[in-house]
Amino acid sequence: MNAQIFKSHRLWVLDGIFLLSVSFVPVYAVAQSRPPIVPLNLSYLRINFIQPATRQAALGGAFIGAAQDVTAAAINPAGLAYLRSVEATMHQRLGHYEFDVNAGSRSNPGAQKTVTDHNFDQTFASVFLPLRRVSIALFHQAALDTHYDFETPQFLSRDSDGSAAFTLGGLGNYAGRKVNFDLELVQDAWSVAFAISKNLSVGAAFRVSSLSFKLDEQIFLDPLVQDGQEPRPNSQETLYAVNTLNERNNRLSYSFGLMNNMLLDRLFLGAVVNLNPTYELQGNIYFPPYQLGQNRLEAATSPQPFKLSIPDSYGLGVYYLINSRLRFSFDLVHIEYSDLLSVENLDVAPGGNARDLTVADATEVHAGLEWLFKVPEFGFTVPMRFGVYTNPGHQIHAAGNDIDLNNLYPAAGDRLHFSFGVGATVKSKIKLDTTMVVSASGYEFWGSTQLSVPVDY
Repeated sequence: MNAQIFKSHRLWVLDGIFLLSVSFVPVYAVAQSRPPIVPLNLSYLRINFIQPATRQAALGGAFIGAAQDVTAAAINPAGLAYLRSVEATMHQRLGHYEFDVNAGSRSNPGAQKTVTDHNFDQTFASVFLPLRRVSIALFHQAALDTHYDFETPQFLSRDSDGSAAFTLGGLGNYAGRKVNFDLELVQDAWSVAFAISKNLSVGAAFRVSSLSFKLDEQIFLDPLVQDGQEPRPNSQETLYAVNTLNERNNRLSYSFGLMNNMLLDRLFLGAVVNLNPTYELQGNIYFPPYQLGQNRLEAATSPQPFKLSIPDSYGLGVYYLINSRLRFSFDLVHIEYSDLLSVENLDVAPGGNARDLTVADATEVHAGLEWLFKVPEFGFTVPMRFGVYTNPGHQIHAAGNDIDLNNLYPAAGDRLHFSFGVGATVKSKIKLDTTMVVSASGYEFWGSTQLSVPVDY
């Protein structure tokens, strides 16, 4: 069972990595068995979906109703029905975000360490072909991409009671850890759109979603540390366990979209549903030989299954052409982050029904404005775009007020993102776009190229 927390008379915490179940009687010092270890600290799962398209990012992600180019294949497939050109496009993204992890010491137990998530992706590549009654696109998309590594020391924030149980991660004490984590979700797919009437179209995308999940985590505990001392640095002598998970799995996922032209090619309403897969993963924990006083704990291994459900999402969008030069877009997107806490992944205290961990579903608000500067004598247009969107905190975190659980699983704060983009369109055939997105936690840069060749059926 993943991330299971056992409580008896008191809660004993073994770092942000694993928890020990310890009662006052019997005393752990005479026990020969290993304490349980949480296979995966669920706070590692930082699920931030990547916006696939440069123009979409520049409009603050508000594109469900505005998706009427080849990028509609991934955003709202119903928008493909509005295209009359063979199109091809590529989009690239550079992302840099930061977050904090607990890296305290006895003198400063609340100290934080900044961790960087830095990546460079081809977020979207697609080709599109309009046919007489149906429109088809093939595309490749990076939906998730998280990479980070960090190391934190073991520390004791509270006075020891002298027992070995307390030394090995008692209440308020944290093991050292060295973490390398990679999570990628890449999708290869095809989309199809049908025009039901002049004003209404529907579409669907069928994806092969490839998940790459890599975790290499080392857990350090100094068995010789005494009350009033600082633990030794992380080293081979203090290595307690190694937690690994390295799998690549493929599953099918689906999107369904609708686009309605409500007012003479000026007002569009879009809707989309994204149904994402669940992955069954297999991790492993290795315990090297460990000397605790007169007791020697022999080497052991333990397979650890883990279930990861990628959150489903639902969106509504409005796109309004105010005049020939000015457009406005607005989206509401609801993401079911609670999918991450499946029954197998819940932390429940023995004898009770209360959840130790929680994460709420979130509704994001996206808005964007696009202004076109036209030079008709040269067939040249420069679009300028501005956007903003909310990103409610959606990290798995402690459900109650327990100090140690809140240190172990802190809640993420809400973030507000601002975007700016500029592009160039030459005779409606070549489109070049760039975008910058900034927030308090980091930034993104985007660039894309799109080619169009009109088709006359």
